[in-house]
Amino acid sequence: MADRPKRMSIGGLRTADSTILSVLTQDVLRRPIGQIDRVTLCDLLALSEVPEQVTESMGRELSEFREQMFREIADLVDGPQLAEFAIELGEVAAAAVPECLRVNIRNLVEQRNHPDSIGSLQATIAGWADTTPTAIALPQPGDVLASISVAPVVTKTPAKKKTRRTRTVVDERREEWIREDVCSRLVNYGSRGLKESIIVAGARHRSPWKDLTEAEVLTILRKLKRENIVRYSAGRWMSS
Repeated sequence: MADRPKRMSIGGLRTADSTILSVLTQDVLRRPIGQIDRVTLCDLLALSEVPEQVTESMGRELSEFREQMFREIADLVDGPQLAEFAIELGEVAAAAVPECLRVNIRNLVEQRNHPDSIGSLQATIAGWADTTPTAIALPQPGDVLASISVAPVVTKTPAKKKTRRTRTVVDERREEWIREDVCSRLVNYGSRGLKESIIVAGARHRSPWKDLTEAEVLTILRKLKRENIVRYSAGRWMSS
């Protein structure tokens, strides 16, 4: 079998909250099916089945994505191309394959004639027979708030001297990575830019360091602003 092309793969889609999810899916929802990892494809289609768990706008985007993917699947050439796609789907854990995709593939078998296509599609469908799709339960804002204990308010005597804000020092390697990450993101959004919360959350999620903080990202964003590489307006960051 020929080497497969490198495709966009995104982890954590089934467990991300709405803010992180909007960051993670910005690029992938606009890609053709040939550029999307098959596990990621299944995750996105599974999310399209639970519009009540995401924002209204994301629900619409996921619905449009599902329709586009099904159109592209229908356009796959009957024969080796469709057979290869079926084989790749068969390599995804059965529990991760959502019902909407299963129905689409079952219907496709009845519409194709090439023995390679039919054989591969039927083998993939058989692999799902004894496994039901895993239900998605995204974390909701209420879930987060419920886990936070509220400490009693204690009245303190105001300090006589103004406390200086602690300066965040960013490691050189982290700074270089943050610069490249935020600049590469902002260049795609022109004058619209991105909300501060979105770009910070996205950078922290993609970071190779699990302990990257919001303060570190904001420190580099402000540094880039002083260098006139980016600008800030109305809660949004954009390329200068």
